[in-house]
Amino acid sequence: MFGKGTKLYSVLRLKCPRCHEGAFFEGHPYKYSTMGKVKEYCPKCNLKYSIEPSFYYGSYYVVYGLGCALFISIWVLKLIFFPDLGPGKLLLAILISILTLSPLLYALSKIIWGNLFIKYDKNITKNNGVTSQNDTITKK
Repeated sequence: MFGKGTKLYSVLRLKCPRCHEGAFFEGHPYKYSTMGKVKEYCPKCNLKYSIEPSFYYGSYYVVYGLGCALFISIWVLKLIFFPDLGPGKLLLAILISILTLSPLLYALSKIIWGNLFIKYDKNITKNNGVTSQNDTITKK
């Protein structure tokens, strides 16, 4: 379920959606200078990550959904473990968690968005070639 070849593997490890080996981002999600910066090409299979200009603008819908899921999770946890907690402290807990996790949510939204449109190819590393129509570099 979490092994190589699944979308979840690529998302959780922040790896290339096609080969699951190359890094997807320039740096760590919490490193300010490279926060959310997607590489131009995969270092392993040379897949061009940006299928079209402004491709990752659609990931804003995903980050909105992740933020809503985080909000609902905190609210449910509050109802289960702290039923007497007031609305002010609930709001504070939500704000702190969103501010703390926002770089990670932003990175996750981009890798999820990429995985929606790019399919895993287990033969890509065996062939050492590029076969996708959006690739521009071909290895020999």
